[in-house]
Amino acid sequence: MADTKTQRIGKKIRDALKTYKMSVKELSQRTGIELQTVYSILNGHHNPSIEKLELIAKELQLSIDALLDIEVNTFPIYAKEYEAAFNYAEFEDIWFGPNGGERISVSRNFSVMNQSSELRREYLKNIYEFSDEQVEKAIEAFEKRKEVIAEKEKTRIEFVVRSEIVDYIQGREPFNRLSKKLVRESIEGIISRLENEPLKFEVIIIPRQYFLVNYEIINREVILFDLGTVFFRQTHPSIVQHFLKEIEELKFKKAETADRKEVIQFLREQLKNAK
Repeated sequence: MADTKTQRIGKKIRDALKTYKMSVKELSQRTGIELQTVYSILNGHHNPSIEKLELIAKELQLSIDALLDIEVNTFPIYAKEYEAAFNYAEFEDIWFGPNGGERISVSRNFSVMNQSSELRREYLKNIYEFSDEQVEKAIEAFEKRKEVIAEKEKTRIEFVVRSEIVDYIQGREPFNRLSKKLVRESIEGIISRLENEPLKFEVIIIPRQYFLVNYEIINREVILFDLGTVFFRQTHPSIVQHFLKEIEELKFKKAETADRKEVIQFLREQLKNAK
């Protein structure tokens, strides 16, 4: 007899199929999941893996959390853009815990924590077009967050998109609105960390097609974010394992450049070619 969890999952998927007027066969074709398996999931006889749920959720515009009934482990925070850093500064302590820990970051560009206050100010003013008052509030929060990270963060791995980094260093739109000198200093700082802190800092360069969403994993908790305005903290083991598996694939199967020396060489070449 099917347990209540798998039955609930099946019912939610069936309801979504009705809403979008999609057949079971069409869902099978779109997700690549065998038709018989889809029927088993719908009937509550098959407990799907997180990978299968992700495929189904994407096609039916569903939340995996909703499918798994684990909203209790979800912590959304909505903020005005210029207040976002205050949320980060406040919650970094919670995410890291009393003993600090490791951060794994997946984003298009390097973490903002690699920026100086001067460069961050230019981002906020010239790219995000914040008012002077908003900029000052955001910079205050940014500096508080850097203090927490300096104290708590023991190691960091950053996955970044190659094309975004090229555009950033070469000063292409929208990065042409930033000081070339400050951008160069930020890259030189990253190179210095790669050379001098091999046990604390790592950069993995991935192709654009493998970048899906901005997220961080801190002490086995997943935090998703979109332009710094919505934070989503997830502690459910299945969700965490899914993202950790994705990290492994990005690093060992899909990375364009993972070797430390090659990353440094790539960054130096981009600096050399910058106009």
